[in-house]
Amino acid sequence: MGENRTDISEVEEALLREKDVTAVEDIISIWPKILEYTGLSKHEAKVYLCLVGLGNSSARKLSLFCDIPWTKVYGILKKLIYYGYVLEIPGTPKCFVPISPKNAFGTILNMMKNKTKDFSSIVQMLDETYKAVKIESVPQGKIVWYFDQDRDIMRKCKDIISLSKKLVTILASADGLSKLFNYTHKLLDELHEHGVEVRLYSPLDPNTSPLARELSYLFDVRKVEITTPVLFIDSDHKRFLIAKIAKHEEDKIMESAIFSDDPTLLSMISLLLMNDKKDLPKIILI
Repeated sequence: MGENRTDISEVEEALLREKDVTAVEDIISIWPKILEYTGLSKHEAKVYLCLVGLGNSSARKLSLFCDIPWTKVYGILKKLIYYGYVLEIPGTPKCFVPISPKNAFGTILNMMKNKTKDFSSIVQMLDETYKAVKIESVPQGKIVWYFDQDRDIMRKCKDIISLSKKLVTILASADGLSKLFNYTHKLLDELHEHGVEVRLYSPLDPNTSPLARELSYLFDVRKVEITTPVLFIDSDHKRFLIAKIAKHEEDKIMESAIFSDDPTLLSMISLLLMNDKKDLPKIILI
C-alpha cells in the first residue's frame, strides 16, 4: 500500500490486519469534497480523514493507509495541528488524534450557511425584479369568453345587467335594442327602481319611435347614428358584452358575442365605441 511498508513494525502490521481497512479507505475516498469545501490540500485531507476513520494513529500507520511517504506525514500533521484539526499525544511513538469534524469545520460551515442565505436573498431580489420587468415588457393574455349560441348570449346579457349597481350603458342598433328590450324589460325596470342609472343609445328617436318614447319615460334615451348590427353593454365600467345582431331572416336574436370583465379590454372597446368627452357613442359604420 506504500513505499514505506518495510518501516512498519510487526506490532503495527498486526494492528493493521485487525482494522477494517476497507471502511477507512471509504472515508479517505471523500477527500476531494473536503478539499473543495475546506481548502485543505489533497494530502492534508487524506491524513485528517484517515485519523477520523482510525480514531488515533501514529505517523507511520497514516503513511501506510494514505499512501504518503512517511517523511512527509510529519509535516502534514504539523500543519493540521496548526489549523486546529489534530492533537498530538506525547509518547513513543507519538500518537495523533483528530478534532471532531463538527468543531474542526464548524466555522467554515457557518460561513457557508451565511453565504448561502445571503446569496438566496440576492437571487430572490433578482427574481422579483425579473418578474416585474417581464410583466411590463411581455404581452399579457386577457380572458375573453366567446358565445355562439343565442340563448347563452341573452342569458349573459341578463347576468351582466343584473350585476349593475350604479350605471348600465347600452349601445344598440334599432333591431338590437328592440330585441334586448323584449328580453330584459322587467330587469331594466327593476334596475330603475333600485336607483341604477340606465343609458340607452340607438338610432331610434323618442319623438317618432314608440319603443324609444316608452323607454324614455324611465331611462336616458338618446338618438345616435348606428348602422352596424351591434349590441354593446357596459355594466358599471367593470364588465362588458358586445354582440352581433342576427339578420332578420335568421331564427335567432344574436349571432355571436364576446364577454370580459377585464378593465383594460373594456377601456379599449370604449375608445372605439364611445366619446368620453361628450358622453355619447361615436358614429358606427358597417
